[in-house]
Amino acid sequence: MDAEGGPAEKRWSDRLTAAARARSAGNAWTDPVPELRLIDFRRPWVLSLLGGFLGADRFYLRRPVSGLVKLLTLGGAGIWWAADVLAMALGSAVDGGGHPLAGRRGHRAAALGVSLMVILAAFTLASGPALTLLRAGAGSAMTALSSVLPTREPTPRWTEVAALAGGPGRPVPEPFTLAGGAARIKYTLDGPGFIYLLEEGAHGVPEDEEPLISRLEAGSGTHTQRVDPGEWTLVVLPAETRWSAIIERFTGGSIE
Repeated sequence: MDAEGGPAEKRWSDRLTAAARARSAGNAWTDPVPELRLIDFRRPWVLSLLGGFLGADRFYLRRPVSGLVKLLTLGGAGIWWAADVLAMALGSAVDGGGHPLAGRRGHRAAALGVSLMVILAAFTLASGPALTLLRAGAGSAMTALSSVLPTREPTPRWTEVAALAGGPGRPVPEPFTLAGGAARIKYTLDGPGFIYLLEEGAHGVPEDEEPLISRLEAGSGTHTQRVDPGEWTLVVLPAETRWSAIIERFTGGSIE
């Protein structure tokens, strides 16, 4: 037996030393130490490192019950495997009779270094598929929840496209561009008026064109209209009416 092993092995070394001292002093030794050949840790350590997921190390050390459990759980999903590999290298593993495993300090140090590298590499390689499965599971869970939980519509969002004004003494408003979908017009009229939304390039208001907004007195309000993408212009009649308007495009949510 090598006295440079782990803690359990040191206890056996101390016990043997005490027995030898008792014999040299001529005293009776009431608890004789049986003749025992400790298993060298290197072989079960290799088995643990390479076949620990199948419980090979436990079966070799005459621990069949825990070996079977380790086999069925694939090394406790890797955690038990890593713990046993490190226990072998550190000298804290025992065989089926509770006896420590023999080994030199230098051998254990080398085994510990190799064990840490292999365990780190194994868990790094396993983290990729594990994360993929975790993301897939989370996505399935969110899909299932969304099918039973009530959904909340996002708040409609509007973005200003143009601020216009017209009437006597004011320049003709510039045309503006809309990307299609919904457009909103916030308007103010200083008197009675009719507001038209026309495609750029139209010559005057067509006779059959219906106004978007008709007011017989001054006032303000909001009108939402679905439009095609393109250049548009706002026309207010009669020309003597002063007015202002803000054109907005829809950027999210739902329109009632």
